[in-house]
Amino acid sequence: MTTALTTQAHGAAPAVTAPAVVPQRSEIRAFAAADVPAVARLFKTTFRPGDDVPLPAVETYLRDLFIDGPDFHAASPSLVHVTAAGHVSGFVGSLSQPMTVNGRAVRAAHACSLMVADPKQDSLAGARLLRSFVGSAPDLAFSETSSALSRRMWTRLGGRAVSAFSMKWLRVLRPAGAAITFAARRWRALGALHPLGAFADRVVANKLGETWWDVPPAPDGYSTTPVEGDAAVSLITDLSSRFALRPAWSAAHLAGRLAHAAYMPAFGDLVCAKVTDRDGAPAGAFLYHVRRNGLATVLQILARENAADGVVAGLIRDAHARGAVALAGRCEPSILEALLQANCVILQRGSTTVHSRDPEVLAAIAKGDAMLTGLAGEAWSQLIGGLTARPHPGPAAA
Repeated sequence: MTTALTTQAHGAAPAVTAPAVVPQRSEIRAFAAADVPAVARLFKTTFRPGDDVPLPAVETYLRDLFIDGPDFHAASPSLVHVTAAGHVSGFVGSLSQPMTVNGRAVRAAHACSLMVADPKQDSLAGARLLRSFVGSAPDLAFSETSSALSRRMWTRLGGRAVSAFSMKWLRVLRPAGAAITFAARRWRALGALHPLGAFADRVVANKLGETWWDVPPAPDGYSTTPVEGDAAVSLITDLSSRFALRPAWSAAHLAGRLAHAAYMPAFGDLVCAKVTDRDGAPAGAFLYHVRRNGLATVLQILARENAADGVVAGLIRDAHARGAVALAGRCEPSILEALLQANCVILQRGSTTVHSRDPEVLAAIAKGDAMLTGLAGEAWSQLIGGLTARPHPGPAAA
């Protein structure tokens, strides 16, 4: 320890002064196992206030996803904001992902679950977390559903919001049933009215005849069959190859993401289906969660060129047959026209934001020739619709 001394006049003994106090500063550092309990509490407070998700389940999942799983990369780890007093007060998750652009390997990182304990008290914590995250992503940093505030932060860092990937779509299947489902989200007791809604939908259909929410006819020569396991992994890998910018998953890595997506109690059962054309060749695939009298949540639609109409029609028919009252999903440029032709409503719900200095990466995104959402984003993770007392499937090794 260094002590400062001063000499007084008239030969007085030197006086001892207090050591200079260097104010401590908050810091951004890599998310570590010791941070898990604090981040789990912050996650529950921020994203799951008032629900019954057990804290130990959140802790286990955060550790498995962001530290021990195949989506961890030491070069672009998840980050925490630590106050001067040593308390974890912010977090941004990083899902590292190998990708290719026109056949060339690139390394991407997806930002998710950006949260700050007290944004008013520490207004710069979120910006500092995001700046550090963007700086650690070597070729591409992106986020699937940035809020308006996050979008502004990305823009200030030199990133951009990509409108073609920033839309959500909704397709009503049973209007009365859909109205009851949406109302029951706020007033749960209204769910008991679903039998009445089903009756009302039948009466309206009989009275009006053809309506805009009718199920489209089966596409000529197209058929839909369920797939799972290795067949699903192979199909998704094959169909995603149409994009100039796409994930370069190993089979185990993609299988791990599908295993996570398989258990989403908030959304229902996972359906993965292959759509084949009149020649029996794969025309596309869709993955979605569905339950009777519920809103079906679409994870991914993949289609060969000029086959999107048939794939979207197959999805709508499948969801209707399983009793869904409506469908909703993230829009992508490759399926936008097919969604419009199928009477889907297009909405803006969160922005897809990107940051890259790679001209090929940016050109592919600008052309809509990229896979950035669904399995390539964060919608597969149980942070969205999982995390219950039931054990989740562990991540597969890459």
